Amino acid sequence: MAFLSLEIRDFRNLVAAALAPSPRLNLIVGENASGKTSFLEACYFLGHGRSFRTRHSERLIREGTEHCRVVGTLAAEGNVAQTVVGIERWGAEMRARLGGEPVQSLSVLAARLPMLVVNPDSHHLLDAGPQYRRRFLDWGVFHVEPRYLAAWQRYRQVLRQRNAALRARQAAKAITAWDRELVETAERVHMLRQSYLDTFGSVAQATAQRLLAAAEVGFQYQPGWPQKVTLTEALEAGLERDRGQGYTRYGPHRADLAIRWDDQPAAERVSRGQQKQLAIALLLAQGRHFTGATGRSCCYLVDDLAAELDRGHRDRVMGELSEIGGQVMVTAIDASALSTDNWSEHRMFHVEHGDIREVVY
Repeated sequence: MAFLSLEIRDFRNLVAAALAPSPRLNLIVGENASGKTSFLEACYFLGHGRSFRTRHSERLIREGTEHCRVVGTLAAEGNVAQTVVGIERWGAEMRARLGGEPVQSLSVLAARLPMLVVNPDSHHLLDAGPQYRRRFLDWGVFHVEPRYLAAWQRYRQVLRQRNAALRARQAAKAITAWDRELVETAERVHMLRQSYLDTFGSVAQATAQRLLAAAEVGFQYQPGWPQKVTLTEALEAGLERDRGQGYTRYGPHRADLAIRWDDQPAAERVSRGQQKQLAIALLLAQGRHFTGATGRSCCYLVDDLAAELDRGHRDRVMGELSEIGGQVMVTAIDASALSTDNWSEHRMFHVEHGDIREVVY
């Protein structure tokens, strides 16, 4: 997946921008607060209908204006022709179109525009709550396993019904009436996640070895209920507590992914700097695995890499991105901080006061 062109209007501090990025490497340079990260955010918004920085989407609209708009032309890929995708937002309202047709579900955009974000918050994959690792895992399964979206959506529907019954303090029989289907859909979600990890693990290990000489990186998937019992047994045993708290405490929505380094918890085993390096390695491994499994490529949105890694690690990350393939948008204050030695083609864009212009050299 690659953008052939991008048009951005009234997004964050970007007034109006039109550019034709390289299908490979794009250096987005400028001073702090110039709009570099906003550019990456606009790309992400086009593929997800939301930001990777805030949950308050109304803040994406430039101050003093009523709506924002991002339009991109996607290169042909496989049997999919060159396509135009666009998204607009007015306050709480949003409209998206793909190939001239209205988009009914944002999952359609996410599937057509696979993107991975590497930024200063990437280390949360290791040191923050399980929701970050579930999001990481679900990105991978969603993009390589066509059955996953339907399984996950159905599980969430049944979970909402059971939780509604719990909050309404309905009789136990009315609550447990949902358990059979909840378990069936949960087991499908669990199976697809575990199957993904079985193939992803070796790619992650090899990538971590190349980027930071990690002796051994592994994963332990925790499905969201005690491993010594079935989900059915966990739901039965926890019913009264669920009723007291008003929500279902067991299931894939409570899963976690234990990331290990030399068979120890990575968050405890490695330094803060190594956590950042490992998180980046795992994200790039996910992109490599996606490309190997599907024959498609990702768009990598890499923010402020020079501030996160020393020169040696930056060069290895840039080399890895070059080998994986796909389109890369990487920001920097100084372009000389990023090596372009392994890239046959790259373009540079300068951002200043919300204005983006290509640097011809």
